[in-house]
Amino acid sequence: MITIPIYVINLERATRRLDYISGQLLEYNIKFKRIDAIEGVKLESRSLKNYQNQSKYTTQHYSMLSSGEIGCALSWHKAWDLASNADNQAIIVLEDDVEISDNFTQTISKLEKSLDKDIVIDLSGKQGFLEKERKIVNGITIIRYSTPPLGNQGAIYGKNSAERLLANVADFKSPSDTLRQMIWRHGVQTWSLERGCLSHQTQEVGGSTIQNRKKIFTKIKNELMRPIYRGAIIVRNIFFDLTNR
Repeated sequence: MITIPIYVINLERATRRLDYISGQLLEYNIKFKRIDAIEGVKLESRSLKNYQNQSKYTTQHYSMLSSGEIGCALSWHKAWDLASNADNQAIIVLEDDVEISDNFTQTISKLEKSLDKDIVIDLSGKQGFLEKERKIVNGITIIRYSTPPLGNQGAIYGKNSAERLLANVADFKSPSDTLRQMIWRHGVQTWSLERGCLSHQTQEVGGSTIQNRKKIFTKIKNELMRPIYRGAIIVRNIFFDLTNR
């Protein structure tokens, strides 16, 4: 039985997605609470422009964030705030387009017996860059990478880790999952499951809710610049590791 609180980020208009994730969780008799996601395109225009300018005039991301990416970031800020103020030591936050694997309940049941306030565990099973450490927690293998995997499918957030993320990367210089990769900025170590217990199934629920309608020239530029910026994150994390041993 899972006792750790579970939250699902969901836009009010995305009823199909809510049905998709709730049906899976209810099948396993898992209760959850909904986080009302932020619709970036509905933000007041001046606020949206201010948010976007943070990514437009920065060296930490290759393009200005779209309104959808801004809304996604604000939604994750809400999730981190919930985690930092929770009565429990940690909570689980899921996006509404994930597919729960058969090992989800067993994995979470074992992990929650040994959680602490400083933990972040990515539940996707995706690999990061340069494995630094692995350990077994009640039979579940978790791995720490120098640079954790990209993506926000679902994770366990401890109170202290969520508070540090809010204090250090609650900005809009990059998408929220990219900011979480920047360990040199916040010092929060993300662990990853060796065997994941969920995965994104975006197409099953009608595609992405983050609309990135960018001109073809901008898309080409982004494709060319993306590996350079991602490589810079890896290098800075390696340097952080070397100077904080």
